[in-house]
Amino acid sequence: MGRRYNWVCAAIAGSGSVLYGYDAAVIAGTFAQEGFLDYFQPSTSVLGAIGSVYFAGLILGLLFVSLLADRFGRKRTIQFGGVIGLVGAIFQAAPSSRLLGLFFAGRVLAGMASGLMLTTVNIYQSEIAPPHLRGTMVAFQIVTLNFAGTLASWVGYACNFSSNPSFSWRFPIALQAVPAILLIIGCFYIPFSPRWLISKNRHDEAKAILQRLHDDHQDPTFWEKEYLQISAQLAVERKELETSSWSHMLTNFNELRRVLVAVAALTSVQTNGAQTIQVYQSVFYGGLGFSTRQQLLMSGIFGICNMSGGMTNLILIDRVGRRKLFLAGLFILSVWLGVFSACSAQYAQTGSSSWGKAGVAFVMIYIYSFGSTYASSPYAYAAEVLPTKNRAHGMSLALFSANALTLVFSQTAPIALADIGWKFNLVFIACNCFFFPVVYFFFPETKGMTLEEVNRAFGEKVEVELQDINDADAKMVATTNHVEVSP
Repeated sequence: MGRRYNWVCAAIAGSGSVLYGYDAAVIAGTFAQEGFLDYFQPSTSVLGAIGSVYFAGLILGLLFVSLLADRFGRKRTIQFGGVIGLVGAIFQAAPSSRLLGLFFAGRVLAGMASGLMLTTVNIYQSEIAPPHLRGTMVAFQIVTLNFAGTLASWVGYACNFSSNPSFSWRFPIALQAVPAILLIIGCFYIPFSPRWLISKNRHDEAKAILQRLHDDHQDPTFWEKEYLQISAQLAVERKELETSSWSHMLTNFNELRRVLVAVAALTSVQTNGAQTIQVYQSVFYGGLGFSTRQQLLMSGIFGICNMSGGMTNLILIDRVGRRKLFLAGLFILSVWLGVFSACSAQYAQTGSSSWGKAGVAFVMIYIYSFGSTYASSPYAYAAEVLPTKNRAHGMSLALFSANALTLVFSQTAPIALADIGWKFNLVFIACNCFFFPVVYFFFPETKGMTLEEVNRAFGEKVEVELQDINDADAKMVATTNHVEVSP
């Protein structure tokens, strides 16, 4: 089966990203729907709370990722996230009174589901993909996420034409139940992660899955060699865990370095402004003089630009590499944010619609640049730089740190935009300037390496190099229960 089967598994697991992407984006259109605003009559602080409570739920979900993913497996954790996401969708669409309690509960559950899946889907994709396509497959997850965000924007725009004010905001929110149901069902048809199976001593199952995933590699014995390399590396990691706990990754210098790199990679996604602009773009557009319907239309165009950038990233990530995309993204995004701020400042002074239109144009250029350089790269990179024994814990910690900052930005953005306007963008520019030297000096390139070979990029030992495995040992994998590599 090989590559085709790999992509089918990636597509099904990617439904988790669809659910996350849709739910994260649909709230931006909801804030612009007059039916929603008239029904709940939320204040600025309540709007901030609605935006931020989602990320509070996401952080809560991250607390359970490592426990679930390491104990029950990556695919069961994704499936469980789908169940929670389905309940969250029902709660958000169901409020029959003007009390926001049920809506808030739905936002928290949706955030929890996203916390479980955003981490675990990344881990799963990185662990099933062949090394030469790993970046592309993880980037594909972000493209599906962006597609879902685009869909949410256009559904919101279309529903704004409805004569039923309740339908205009309830239907877009309820629609997220569809990818949740598809994900729950689809997870019955994808395999467990072979690395997770080997860590549980389920070697025969792992070999069968690796063969199905990678049997069309240009090296006819690749999956056998991959199995031997994974087994050797995990055997060492298992021995290390017998004498230390997961917290060893915070006290051992080499492991802590890799965790901090993952934290920095994912935090830089949340501090470059894209997430905040996506959630509160209707507020940005309103501040530039555009009507409610125009705000919804531009949210749809925003989604298309973001998705187009993500498709560009699919092409670049395994060709250009992660480091170059990081550095280019931080520089380019800072430039576009600066230009957008200048346009917003001129609009505030003159009230000229030309400056408002120019500001929107640079927002679209900005989000395309974000999609093509930065949307996917940090997620692929963070999963790669962590060893298997720490991958679930490390990704949880990295995303926890990143989304804690997002929670702060989400809560303060409406207030900051109302009080200081365009100057709020300078915070994101400053963050980008901070992370540029961090990436330049501390992020090694991981393009084309197996997950086990990433050890070499951090100056650590790779227990078995693929080129050191002879064909005789490789061929024995398919016919024996366990094989040791010949010295």
